[in-house]
Amino acid sequence: MVALLIAWPSAALGQSDWRTSTEVRNLYEAARAEGEVVIWGAQRRELAWIQEPFGKRFPGIEVKWTADRSAATKLITEYRAGRFAVDLFHFSLGGMLPVDRRRVLGANDWTIWGNGPEDALLDGKVGLTHNLVYAVVYNEDLVSAEDLPTTWAGYLEPRWQGKLVASQFLLPRLLGFLALEWGEAKAADYARALIDKQKTLITRAPREGILQRGERLVAVGEFVGSAMYWKSLGMPMHWAATELMPATQFGVATLVRAPHPHAAQLLAGWMTTDEAKITRERLMFSADVRPGSGSEIGALLSAKGGRIVFEDLGNMTDRAALYERLSAIVTGQVR
Repeated sequence: MVALLIAWPSAALGQSDWRTSTEVRNLYEAARAEGEVVIWGAQRRELAWIQEPFGKRFPGIEVKWTADRSAATKLITEYRAGRFAVDLFHFSLGGMLPVDRRRVLGANDWTIWGNGPEDALLDGKVGLTHNLVYAVVYNEDLVSAEDLPTTWAGYLEPRWQGKLVASQFLLPRLLGFLALEWGEAKAADYARALIDKQKTLITRAPREGILQRGERLVAVGEFVGSAMYWKSLGMPMHWAATELMPATQFGVATLVRAPHPHAAQLLAGWMTTDEAKITRERLMFSADVRPGSGSEIGALLSAKGGRIVFEDLGNMTDRAALYERLSAIVTGQVR
């Protein structure tokens, strides 16, 4: 038997019991016999970090991952075709819902990892892992933090005309959150003003390069963690808070026909632990910022004073409908 209690920096006193848990030890032994686990998600950054820390805690299990923003649709297609090659799905709540509606998500026992009812959604099928928080990102070599507005509406001031950039994918999703707070009409007017009045560059291209080259100074509707990650790569990036900071909710779920069911449950459970969350935050700058999480990024957000609005089951369906309609403005299909 390979020892479960491998030397590891102390990460989570509140969840320490799982390290000595008989249930986790037995699950690990069964998972190690399977030898590998396959996980699908949206982006490379959400998946590539997992193998090293997971492998240190649980040796002998290879993590195979695939990153694709269309992973939810492709997973549903695979199941319809009778192909069951994936063990776990790691996505935002919005991506989880259609997969769950087709009864692809499996059950998992999150309690053996120290989690409570508040740490799982969709009847306990999805364990919560982290949030991505919307803010603005700017080139700190070209813009002073003191000059930045503290509200979304502030970026409609004349001095920002021709200086803004936004992702064609992310901006509608931000607008969906804003529409929940402001109403759809006001959010639609805001979108039109950004595009028509402010001449915001709407692009599918990576915004960090555009900011770094000084082609635009501020990216509207980027993630706090993206700014931190880009800065860690040596780019002159920083983020700024606004009065309202939407937070998407990410989670992980095992699948009902997982080819490696024990490894799937082991990896999914570990990803919800404080050990995994601290490692993710340190390496990828993505954190659980829910109240009481204790994350450093969560503390930074609280210090900035912006109100965080969390994605949850109560607002997800409405927000999805809103960003679908508002997306037509961003892409120029309607004015």
